[in-house]
Amino acid sequence: MSETTSAAEGLEQLLSLEEKIHQTIHLLQSTRAEKQELLGENARLRHELEEQAQAVRTLEDRVGRLEKEREAVRTRVQKLIEQVDSLTSLPAGAP
Repeated sequence: MSETTSAAEGLEQLLSLEEKIHQTIHLLQSTRAEKQELLGENARLRHELEEQAQAVRTLEDRVGRLEKEREAVRTRVQKLIEQVDSLTSLPAGAP
């Protein structure tokens, strides 16, 4: 009877080990699938980040050009104001 009990315990341990191996395999497969999904998402996000960085560079360039244009307009307007001021500040006796 002890041989039968010992064999049954051995078989039970083997079945338990087999179940744990199957669970480990399943966990490994799902982890690999998740890793592939995350790698794909990571690549997508990197691409999106590069596109946004390019858009930021484009906008920065545009802002720089607009600031230069604004400064040029400001200078021209200031000169015009100075010319108008010089015309309107003539002495009262001048023709």
